[in-house]
Amino acid sequence: MKHVDIIGAGVAGLSLGIALRQLGFSTSIFEKHSSAGGLCVNWTRQGYTFNGCMHWLLGARRGTSFYNYWKRLIDVDSMPFYMADERVVIQLPVSDVNGDNLFHYYTDIDKFESYLLNIAPEDRSAILKWTGMVRFVVCHLDQLPPFWPDGFLNKVSYAMRMMPLVKLLAFMKGWGRLTTSQFASQFKNPFLSSAVRHLYARPTPMSAVVFSQAYSSAKVAQYPIGGSASLTSALVSRYRELGGSLSLSTPVASIAVDDGVARGLVLADGRTTKADYVVSAADWHWTVFDALGGAFVSDAMKRLSSPSKDEVYYSYCRVFIGVAMPMTNYPHFARYMTDEFSLADGTVFDNLEVETYSNDPTLAPAGHTVMAVNMLTREGDWWIRLRNDDHEAYRKAKDDFRIQVVERLSRIYGKEWVDAIEVVDLVTPATFNRYTSNLFGSSQGWAPSSDLMSTHPARTELPGLRRFSLCGHWTVAGGGLPVAMLTAQQTAARIAKMLN
Repeated sequence: MKHVDIIGAGVAGLSLGIALRQLGFSTSIFEKHSSAGGLCVNWTRQGYTFNGCMHWLLGARRGTSFYNYWKRLIDVDSMPFYMADERVVIQLPVSDVNGDNLFHYYTDIDKFESYLLNIAPEDRSAILKWTGMVRFVVCHLDQLPPFWPDGFLNKVSYAMRMMPLVKLLAFMKGWGRLTTSQFASQFKNPFLSSAVRHLYARPTPMSAVVFSQAYSSAKVAQYPIGGSASLTSALVSRYRELGGSLSLSTPVASIAVDDGVARGLVLADGRTTKADYVVSAADWHWTVFDALGGAFVSDAMKRLSSPSKDEVYYSYCRVFIGVAMPMTNYPHFARYMTDEFSLADGTVFDNLEVETYSNDPTLAPAGHTVMAVNMLTREGDWWIRLRNDDHEAYRKAKDDFRIQVVERLSRIYGKEWVDAIEVVDLVTPATFNRYTSNLFGSSQGWAPSSDLMSTHPARTELPGLRRFSLCGHWTVAGGGLPVAMLTAQQTAARIAKMLN
C-alpha cells in the first residue's frame, strides 16, 4: 500500500487524509499543536467555549455543490446548524425615513428587497439590479464549483447544464471590479448609500457581496452549533474511523528530499519518516522557505519570501467575553459605531463588530452568553515581533485593548452587562501564528487581487520537486474553509492518478 505523509491537521490536512484513505492509501498526519483543526478550533475559559473560526459553513445544506464535496467526507446532514434572519445589523451615522439608524441586512433576498424598496424607493432601479443579480447567482449555486458525476453520459448532461454559467464571466468582470464603496455612490438615498459603504469593515468587491448573499438566501451557508469544533471533530472522527494515523504535538522540522524527490519528513524531535508522497497542508511560506529551504521556487515565487503585508489576508485581534446574561434580545452579528480608537499596532477603528452566540447553547451555561468582538488588522507581524521581543509589553498591549473594548461595549449594553462579565480573553495574530505558523498570523492565506482574473504565483506544486504537493487555503488567494476542503480532494485525485 502506497503511503502519504501530510503536514498539518487543519481542515485541509484532515480532508486530504480522509480522501486518500477512501482511495486506499496509507496516511500519516503530523500536527504541531496538541489538538487538530488548525485555525478551526474552539477553546474553553472558565466554563465558556470560544469559537475560534467558524462564522458559517458553506455547503451546510443542499443547494450548492460544496454540499456534495463535504458529503464525500463527513455526514454533514447530521450536524445541527443555525440560520439567523439577519446576516448583520449595522448602526449608521444617519437614519432612514422612519428615523431608525439600524440597517437590517436580511438573509432572505425577497425580504431584503422589500426592506430596501420601503426605505429607499427613489433607488428602485439600483436595488432591483442588485437583488436580481443575487437571484441569478442563486440559480447556479448547485453547479459551483463543478461536481462532475460518474459516467460519460452523465458528464455530457452536466456539461450542457453548465452552459448558462458563461454569463457569470461578465458578472465577475464587472461586479468583481466594483467595490462596496464605489457601489454606494450609485444610491441617492443617504441612508442606503451609507449602509452599502459599511456592509463590511473594509471595501469589498461586490461580486463577493452578491455571492455571500446568494449563499445566505439559499440557506446553503449556516453557522454550525458547537462552532469550529463541530466540523473539526467530525473530520477527525471520520479520519480515524478509516484507519488514518494522526500524531498531535509533533512538529515537522523539514521535508526530506533526495535527488529532487520528496521522500518523507524530518520531525522536530529528530525522528524521520518515509513516504511515497508528501503533502504540506500547512502555511505556504513556512513550507517553501523553511521546511524546504527555498530550494524549489520559480522566479515569480521568490518575491513571496518577503511579501508585503497587503499581499497577505488580514489577521484578527478577537476579544471573547463570557457574560452571565442570556443576551437573546440582541442580533447574532452587529456592527456598532463608536468614537475612533486604535489597536496598539496603529490600526484605527470607528466601529465594533460583535458576534453574540445566544443561539448556541453549547458554548455557555444556561442563561449565559459568549460574545466576540472582531478587529481586522494588517499588522500581524507587529504583534508577532512584540510577543517574541518583549512579552511584558505584549501583555500590556492586550490588557489595554481589552479595557478599551469593554468600555465601549458598556455604552451599548449598560452597567448591568459589565457587572455580568465573568471572563475576557483576547487572541492576536501572534496567537494564530504560534499555533499554526501562518505567515503574519493570517486568517485566510494570500489576499485576493483586485483583478479576479489574475493568477497568484503560489502553486500547489513546486519546480524541480517531485512527489510533493501543497494544499489548503494558501494555494488559492482568498482562502477559506471550502477552499481548504476542495483543494484537499483535488490533491488526493492527483496523487491517486500518479501513484496508482
